[in-house]
Amino acid sequence: MKKYIASVLCVLLVLALAPFAAASGGLPVRELTVLHVNDFHGRLMPFLEKSLDSATAIGGAAYLAEMIRRERDPGPQSTLLLSAGDMFQGMAISNVFKGRPVIEFMNAVGFEAMAVGNHEFDWGRDTLNTLIASAAFPFLAANVTDTDGTPLRGTRPYILLDKSGVKVAVIGITTVETPYSTNPTNVAGLVFREPEKVLPGLIRKVRRQGAKLVIVLSHQGLDADKRLAGCVRGIDVIVGGHSHTAVTVPVKVRNTIIVQAGSYGMYLGVLRLKIHPATGRVLHAAGDDELRLVSAGPEDAYDRTVAGMVNQYGELIRKEFSVVVGRTLTDLERSPDKESNVGDLIADAMRESTGVAIAFHNSGGIRANIPKGDIRVEQIYAVLPFDNALTVMDLTGRQIREILEFSAGSRKDVLQVSGLRVVYDPSRPAGSRAVRVTVGESPLDDRKTYRIVTNDFLAAGGDRFETFKHGKNIIFGDNLRDVLVEYLKKHSPVAPAVQDRTTFVNR
Repeated sequence: MKKYIASVLCVLLVLALAPFAAASGGLPVRELTVLHVNDFHGRLMPFLEKSLDSATAIGGAAYLAEMIRRERDPGPQSTLLLSAGDMFQGMAISNVFKGRPVIEFMNAVGFEAMAVGNHEFDWGRDTLNTLIASAAFPFLAANVTDTDGTPLRGTRPYILLDKSGVKVAVIGITTVETPYSTNPTNVAGLVFREPEKVLPGLIRKVRRQGAKLVIVLSHQGLDADKRLAGCVRGIDVIVGGHSHTAVTVPVKVRNTIIVQAGSYGMYLGVLRLKIHPATGRVLHAAGDDELRLVSAGPEDAYDRTVAGMVNQYGELIRKEFSVVVGRTLTDLERSPDKESNVGDLIADAMRESTGVAIAFHNSGGIRANIPKGDIRVEQIYAVLPFDNALTVMDLTGRQIREILEFSAGSRKDVLQVSGLRVVYDPSRPAGSRAVRVTVGESPLDDRKTYRIVTNDFLAAGGDRFETFKHGKNIIFGDNLRDVLVEYLKKHSPVAPAVQDRTTFVNR
């Protein structure tokens, strides 16, 4: 019976491979596994994500490292490990050390290339240069140059690798949103060219150098990747990031396969390709199991070397960052496209700290939720990972209305406010969507000057809120995290509820 079963399995295997053998002209089909992560944001330690599992932690560098090792062990020469950017900024264990623990983790597990993401610029160019110099792998940014066309310091536009007997080109691109999705001062003097203008020439160049398979390592978001695949020929695979999308089944646009592995190291992307040995054409790609959840339960295996490194850094900050600074009686939850209770809390803390009439904070700067219970310093870092400072300025009522009008047209970053109420009607023409605005109990007066507070990211025109750049009598204040900590110490326990400061009609 055992011999019979073995014979049947052999026949089935031959039948399964027959179409690929025919497609490759009888030559052995090459197999390549592309392992990929993106938007890790410093999540070196496991965490709970209620939407996936309310009881078992997920993620964490040690568990991710072990999963990478297992996927790579059968054939390291047929495996490629890539990051699509935004690896460092986000959690206290990474932020305090300016990304050094993440670089050590990436070096330890053998990443082979990384695209430069917009948040790689958050700590300034000097810190980015230090991270690049510390990496055992190249940072790729084909569409980022200075004004005379010189590539971003320390980066390359692409690399060529030999994998499974196939020459593979990996080209990196960075979102053109970077000048307003990081503090604009961090990228002053840099040019972010449209990828569709850069890639055709590079694809021709790498093909001339013998590349059979072209992978674009893209930090620009799934929708932008789909558009790119639709207008640029010659891309075999796009490994994406930026939009934090868990692409459970690879997307195909024309002849381009597109993947993305969510965010925070919750998943490892495992794209298995069968490649024509002569032409490099992808004959087959993995199906519906491309994303592997990184479970960090008590029975799950982990890499002890990486765990030791993470724990070593964790011990350096544990005492300071485990301090309880407040308590919440309700879950503090963020929302990018509407008012949130944590957004109200932060804006109230900003306004109370400065004693001004109005506070504005961008929803995209609020990066995590806080569950009901004690609030620790580490959680404050997760919610507000960017080193933003309060910025107080004078704006006219007309300028405030311009800011609100721009916020009304944003689908992903509606401003969180304190001191005013606004009713938006997105169905109305641009310029008339903020249909009712009150400051305190009075209508907003276009001719009046108001003292307001925001963060230095918005003050510099971040998220394209250019009007903030025209404020007068500007004063820079305390770090926003410190302001929120002091507010929680004073007012805990807190139980903020959404107060209809921002409402939408006809949405």
